[in-house]
Amino acid sequence: MREKRRPNEKSRATLKEVANAVGVSICTASVVLNNSHSGSRVSESTRAAVIEAARTLGYRANQLARSLHAGHTHVLGVVPAATDTNILLGPHLQHVLNGIVNETEVHGYDLSLITRCDQSKPSDLLDALLGGRMDGVIVVAPRSNSRLIPLLRNEKLPMVVIDGDPDQCDNIFEIDNEASVLNAIRYIHSLGHTKIGHIAGPQDLYAARIRKDAFFRGMSMLGIPLRTEWLQVGLFDVVSGEEAMNRILKNDDLPTAVFCANDEMAFGALNAMHSKGLRVPEDISIMGFDDVPVASLTSPPLTTIKHPVDEIARAATAALINYIEDGTPITSRTFLGSLVERSSTGNL
Repeated sequence: MREKRRPNEKSRATLKEVANAVGVSICTASVVLNNSHSGSRVSESTRAAVIEAARTLGYRANQLARSLHAGHTHVLGVVPAATDTNILLGPHLQHVLNGIVNETEVHGYDLSLITRCDQSKPSDLLDALLGGRMDGVIVVAPRSNSRLIPLLRNEKLPMVVIDGDPDQCDNIFEIDNEASVLNAIRYIHSLGHTKIGHIAGPQDLYAARIRKDAFFRGMSMLGIPLRTEWLQVGLFDVVSGEEAMNRILKNDDLPTAVFCANDEMAFGALNAMHSKGLRVPEDISIMGFDDVPVASLTSPPLTTIKHPVDEIARAATAALINYIEDGTPITSRTFLGSLVERSSTGNL
């Protein structure tokens, strides 16, 4: 027995109701409303009557069924680096997702964010991606030696990677991490600093490793000695950045500048400085990487490297959609970062 509608409840008409209103079979109504090739056998008068009845009754075709019939769902899956607690609060991932959404809106695609399992369980992820009948997947910052990447490659599911290891991934869209870090170190050195510390990111992420290696290379190129007590590793979040800065501040001899591998850890470094009653940049200059939207709102505003996240995310998404729709080959791209000078750095 069909469930009665509640008073004043607006309900969507069914395909059967449209067919009954016109006096045709459900099959005829379906081929008209789904624009099936077999609809060519339906007369123009019947076609017009079905379309008018659907409009009057407020019928909407089931988009999933129509998409499956056409061979595409117009849904892309997005897999973050990991599903740690509060992962969606991270400003960098928010910025990446915003860029992806901006581009999918242009092409009429939807997103499915896969967060119920992490990349250490690739079979679960594969079930979610393939079972959901997605047209393609965007993997964001996969961990080193991620087993998900080769599985997706074997399944021939269209894929792009944002911030991945070129030795392990194809179709990568990323910032030129090495050039950006070298630019940062040269800038800090130009202010007169030769006592420079570094808070690196988690070393199971390619971007964090390459930024740390570039820091070492930049210091060597400029003839600046490395002090191991000023080198710390965080987790790309505020808490670990504050803890890493506190470890640096325990030393009797302190650096005059600290370069952080991302802005969130730089925010933590600022917190550590403030809690110790130290001044930025008068006592120690602090610099970040990414230029997330709140970087200009810290006290003092954060000097950083602008990561063109929106441009990268949109380019990766557009390339994936173009491949899905017309087979246009996907070409990896590297984007340049740029220095954003604010008040958290100063002359020695």
